[in-house]
Amino acid sequence: MSVSAVLTSSLRKGQNLRIIVVVIIFFFLASISQYQVSFEFSIDSDGQVQSVPSAGEHDIYYTHHIATYNPKDIKPWTKGDTRALETLEGQEVAAFLTAAPSVKTVSSTGQPELVDNAFLHLTKRLRVFRSLWTSLKDYYDQLEDESQQNRFYDQPQPSIAPAVELFQKMERSLFPWILKNHHTSYDLYFETTKATRPADSGQGTTKNRGIVMCVGDKHSVYARTTVKVLREVLQSKLPIEIYYAGDQDLSKENREWFEQFQDLVLVDITKKLDQDMLQISGPIIKPFAMLVSQFQEVILMDADAYFLQDPAILFEDGGYKEVGTVFFYDRTVPKKIAGVNKRAWLDSFLPSVSNHPSKTRWFRFKGDQDQDSGVVVLDKSVHFLGLLAICKMNDVLERNQATYRATWGEKESFWIGMEMIQERYSFVRFGGGVIGDLGDAVPYKQDDKSSNPADSKDDGSSSSLTALSSSSLVRRDRVCGNQLHFNYKGQPLWWNSGLVRDKSTDNSPYLKYTAWIRDEHGIWDIEHSCLVQTFHGALMEVEWNQRQTIYEMLRLDRAVAEELNQPKVKNILAIPRLVKAEGAKGGKGNNEAV
Repeated sequence: MSVSAVLTSSLRKGQNLRIIVVVIIFFFLASISQYQVSFEFSIDSDGQVQSVPSAGEHDIYYTHHIATYNPKDIKPWTKGDTRALETLEGQEVAAFLTAAPSVKTVSSTGQPELVDNAFLHLTKRLRVFRSLWTSLKDYYDQLEDESQQNRFYDQPQPSIAPAVELFQKMERSLFPWILKNHHTSYDLYFETTKATRPADSGQGTTKNRGIVMCVGDKHSVYARTTVKVLREVLQSKLPIEIYYAGDQDLSKENREWFEQFQDLVLVDITKKLDQDMLQISGPIIKPFAMLVSQFQEVILMDADAYFLQDPAILFEDGGYKEVGTVFFYDRTVPKKIAGVNKRAWLDSFLPSVSNHPSKTRWFRFKGDQDQDSGVVVLDKSVHFLGLLAICKMNDVLERNQATYRATWGEKESFWIGMEMIQERYSFVRFGGGVIGDLGDAVPYKQDDKSSNPADSKDDGSSSSLTALSSSSLVRRDRVCGNQLHFNYKGQPLWWNSGLVRDKSTDNSPYLKYTAWIRDEHGIWDIEHSCLVQTFHGALMEVEWNQRQTIYEMLRLDRAVAEELNQPKVKNILAIPRLVKAEGAKGGKGNNEAV
């Protein structure tokens, strides 16, 4: 063997040795972090190794997915564009931008339906509207300061008059439901981002930040507990707005109950926006409530969402500080909407996109849902136009003919609306996990063929009874319960679906909140809301102080049920005893893996 060959071989061995040493150090640090909670190491969905500090400053590009656009794709409105509107070609473009949605009549039903390229048309209109809105804002700001807002449309400066005329026509075409109570979208913007409310004495909390909830009679039983938890357990000082769609949506009795709380306002959204045009109810209300809310910085919460600490902590999130939003991922749901290729659908109406869609489960063919809208955080001073685009996706024709045919309700419209109008947004990088009981020993469903859990099939199939009463048969490799979401450090922050094992099942018991697991570390049993760990150490323990907090939530929920005293509305359930030994690691409350 030549000298050069020997040297090459030695160098290669040296390189291999260094690689092995680096890998050993990496896993050594990872094993330390699992118990000392100094750093966490994991592989992100795009294959990147993430290191997440436990406190202090953190790199948001490790802890969040930040949607970022190519600046070349965002076209500003120019003086040349305004001059071009006076030409024949410019008038044709203006006619295209202000046209009603393209529809066709379905011969079998006689009902109107959007044509295939209608969303591409909508995207182009939204992007031009954004450029126009931004370019004209300084002029409107000046008029607003002088209390001369009416001159914006009535007597615009000659040099910008063609642009103002186009803007007005586009506004009437895109968002006519705003104009019921506002002369222009600028009026709504200034009303909801510049208005003030006296600060709470000694707290420094102002009207600019608050919680928005959408509540009808069906969900009022959850909202009653949630409001009491916010005020009495979490000691949150954030003001609250509760939105409903007319008296038939939220009864007088329920409205009067909520009125007992200080700094809580009830709002009938049908008096804020044109309900005849929108026809909104239920979850559809959510983006519209955020739009008209008197809060500039909004935390949208579902009625059955519960936090482990004051939700105000979300305003300190690094992703929120960077781009003005905090979005949370949903759990990985394999079921697909028949006949809809999500990636092809997005490609059909988004001429350009941020770097985020490539990270979605849709593009990686790993699931049918990406965002959970149970909690959405948004600063309207930054994302007012993005919120308008989100609302447009939930407009009556758009949602019925396009959005809800491709997605599960309003959830995905939050990030897709941002893509349509090209505004940056952030997701906390962790998927939706599970918080609940280790092994799920509480029987909450009975097989129709047998009332005895021990007689039920337990082979891991979807038809088996997962919740077995016999402790010897408990599946210790899983956590079953409600959907959990995490802060930027990957620690439990909030969950949705209430406080019981299965809110859709009558007399379902309260959960024992002893363990949790992340979406990325398990395989879903969606039917039973369980995550099965994929490696030893994935199951984690709920901290003891958090279990105590949850215990207080259960006590409040039972008190609400006793106050109602209506079993058909809310069951009065037994509260599980709070015992340290029932924790995933014997109740030590140290987050050690099982």
